[in-house]
Amino acid sequence: MLSLRLLTLTLCTLFLAACARSPVVQLYDGPAKADSQVLTVKVPSEIEVFTINGKEVEGVNTFFATDFKELKLAPGRYEILAYYKELWQLDADNHEIVKSNPANFVIDGKAGDQWQLGFNQPQDVEQARAMEDSFSGWVANSKTGERVDAQESGLILNRGFLAPIAGEEVTTATSNSVAPQASAGAAAGATAASAKKSTTVAPEASYLDTLKAQWKQATAEERREFLQWIAE
Repeated sequence: MLSLRLLTLTLCTLFLAACARSPVVQLYDGPAKADSQVLTVKVPSEIEVFTINGKEVEGVNTFFATDFKELKLAPGRYEILAYYKELWQLDADNHEIVKSNPANFVIDGKAGDQWQLGFNQPQDVEQARAMEDSFSGWVANSKTGERVDAQESGLILNRGFLAPIAGEEVTTATSNSVAPQASAGAAAGATAASAKKSTTVAPEASYLDTLKAQWKQATAEERREFLQWIAE
């Protein structure tokens, strides 16, 4: 019991620290720049980023107690592989984390642009499950209204906690920044190479995943009660 309580306290400490952080993630090198000089991409909290231009990027999926997180990028072209992930409450004692296969969101943005990833929000867990193998969405320019449909990624997400890995796992470099693609031709080559991979693995659901999702769904009063319990 003591070890479980210690684990819970540790996870909650990390969780609350994440909540206190800004929902803005800088993904270019050097000092922070004004929004007029960078490309802003808003990502809904229900969408997790797997790679940007073929790289896993640190910090993009850190939990924030907001509806969106903002990625700040150098102007240019980006391919964002992202998937739907949400915890659904089935009843008072049971929940289910639903994850979809990733889609490829392509953005070619200029300095000062703001683009937002979007998708059709499921109304219940059945609709969410139906998206697992057919997740799609779009990116929309908040200023001009331009909208570009996401592309199929050709990748399959391993959703099971202990499910075996089938096929070839995609391996990617990890970074805390990402550069725009050099050209449309280079981007097409990278996409074709990625499409040859058949299977990718998302991080397994954990106690922290559950805490994050439940905190997001909790009311202000429930959050106060939880913090009081932690302080006991």
